[in-house]
Amino acid sequence: MLSIIYAHRNRDTARIKASFLSLSKQELKNFEVIFIDYGSEPCLVRELKEIIKDFNFVKLYPLQVSNLLWNKSKALNFGILRSSSPYIFIADVDLIFHPDTTKLFNKLAVEKKFFLFKLGYLGSAESQKLFGNYNFEDLKPYRYGEVNGMILASKKAYVEVNGLDEFFHFYGSEDEDLFARMENAGYKRENDAASFFYHNWHQSFAGSEEKFITENPRVKNIMRINQRHYLIHKDKDITRPLRQTEMGMIISKKQSDLLEKPTVKIRMYNIQAHVEHFLREELPSYKDEIIKVEINEDPYFQTLKYKVKKLIGRQTQTYISMKKINDMILKEILFSYRNHNYSFKVNENLKTILFCIQL
Repeated sequence: MLSIIYAHRNRDTARIKASFLSLSKQELKNFEVIFIDYGSEPCLVRELKEIIKDFNFVKLYPLQVSNLLWNKSKALNFGILRSSSPYIFIADVDLIFHPDTTKLFNKLAVEKKFFLFKLGYLGSAESQKLFGNYNFEDLKPYRYGEVNGMILASKKAYVEVNGLDEFFHFYGSEDEDLFARMENAGYKRENDAASFFYHNWHQSFAGSEEKFITENPRVKNIMRINQRHYLIHKDKDITRPLRQTEMGMIISKKQSDLLEKPTVKIRMYNIQAHVEHFLREELPSYKDEIIKVEINEDPYFQTLKYKVKKLIGRQTQTYISMKKINDMILKEILFSYRNHNYSFKVNENLKTILFCIQL
């Protein structure tokens, strides 16, 4: 038996169905799908529940963690721990499988090796074929890529290295880090040459987090930070993530609901000294409290009077943008509070940030 694991948040259900349909055409049906939904919108979760009624090989785990930052590593680790199969393949909702893929997996599976695969990228027009009747052999990718997150390995290998490193948030380097740590643990890497996987086109996510604040949390330079974390592991021949004692531990809905009853409430404007002091001095001082901070953009920040005073150097308080505050809080979460019970939200008007945490 083989487990195929997906980690997902807020992608369109049409591409998920296309991936499942390609799996339903497998010649060898010795597999299950473990689909981890990591905090999608409720309406999308309802759509997912309807879709999987047509695919009896799919087990859906709808985790109610929309208040947490996107963490593919944690979602996948949760799935790995729920697999009862000796071998696990990590997939992606954009993936289209050749009908002989599971036969290939069955032939390749070896406990002391892990296998990587090349991925053919379909263009926008070519991907439209996936929503009708098509033959896999007739699809024409415009390029192939080698590092893409797909890996076939034994469950033993995943557990031995303590899964994916849950430091990695948003996107970037979690796959390369896993591959390197498996090699450090003594598992041999092999690259399979079969053209058995195609990527359903979507617009690039790269750069969406760079310049502007949005309701969808993103932090500037995160891909570089993730890459640095991976390279440090690689340089030190790390096998198990240094600060990760457990894997796949998820905050329960009951615990998350505690954040609705904060014991400490703080409000402030986007004044740099106030925000910095709160994050670096006040926040770490709390114990056995649920702290809720609301940071609002001071109306004065956008006035002509403020801009003139700033220009001539007469402004006494230094204000910072809500995007800057967004990034400051998100980095504190990544580096210091990623395993805590917390919530983070940017209001629709993009002028208020709500951050709540149990300490």
